[in-house]
Formats: sequence, structure tokens, C-alpha cells
Amino acid sequence: MTSVDDVWLCLLLVALFGGLFFLRVRFPRASKASELAVLVSATVIFFSLCSFLKPPSPAVSRNPQITQAATSMLP
Repeated sequence: MTSVDDVWLCLLLVALFGGLFFLRVRFPRASKASELAVLVSATVIFFSLCSFLKPPSPAVSRNPQITQAATSMLP
């Protein structure tokens, strides 16, 4: 990952914890089941965004090109 991706990843992580903290403060008497549902959905969204930011893997060629060195015909 590049440094730009690291910044975005850190911002996403801060936004995730900020959002969860906001929901905790806004709804202090939420049930454990609803807290778990929010935590699971936030985790899925976070890792989906992380995989979206992942750089593409280089294409692997099944038939590598073989180059031959030029041979000189010296007497």
C-alpha cells in the first residue's frame, strides 16, 4: 500500500470508531443484539473498503516470452 492508501485507511478507521461512539452516545440503552448487528455491519463495510483500496495484483502470464540473445558470427 502506498502512503496515500495508508492515510485513507487511517481515516476510515477513525470514521468507523467515531461512528460507533456516536451511536453509543446517541442510543445509550440499545440492546446487545442491535449493538452486535451494527458492529458486524460496520466491520463488513470496513473490510470491503479495505479490499477496494488494495492495489491490483500484477497479471501473471501463463506463457512467458522467451527472448534469445543475438549471437554474432565471428570467424
